[in-house]
Amino acid sequence: MSAFTNSLASPLLASSILILGVIPVLAQYSCPSREIQSVHEVGDLKFELQGCQRFGKKVTCSAWVTNTIRDINGYVRDTTRIVDTSGEQYKSSSINAVRSNLPLSFAKDVPMKISATFMDVPTSIQDIALFEIVTYGPKGQLRNIKITESKMGNFPSSVKKKK
Repeated sequence: MSAFTNSLASPLLASSILILGVIPVLAQYSCPSREIQSVHEVGDLKFELQGCQRFGKKVTCSAWVTNTIRDINGYVRDTTRIVDTSGEQYKSSSINAVRSNLPLSFAKDVPMKISATFMDVPTSIQDIALFEIVTYGPKGQLRNIKITESKMGNFPSSVKKKK
């Protein structure tokens, strides 16, 4: 190898090593962070609870569903439900604001956000014993969930509403 080739190879090799060293760091930060309250794994699916939030008598529960084995097509069923601590059940009125049994593509290791809305949940209900996400096969069962009150739409007491 000539001296000219050696002089080019050294900086090229150094920059390649630098670039390859940065790629794993970038991969760590490619997905936004998600707050997870609990995890339930069943079959090839992992269910990660994000939380349940109240808007009056409407409660919306959200979770991340990740397929851990291989790419598959499936769906989340409209029989997704919550059960309060006194045993009362509430069927979802909507899931991600879409029709029931909507086909979904569950790509391997790609979390998909699932949100289910439940109507007419009494405001006295503060805790959920079970949030059950019914999919094409396994059911994600997330338990012992505290309902948080939504702060959206609440005006400070110093702001008066127009008549």
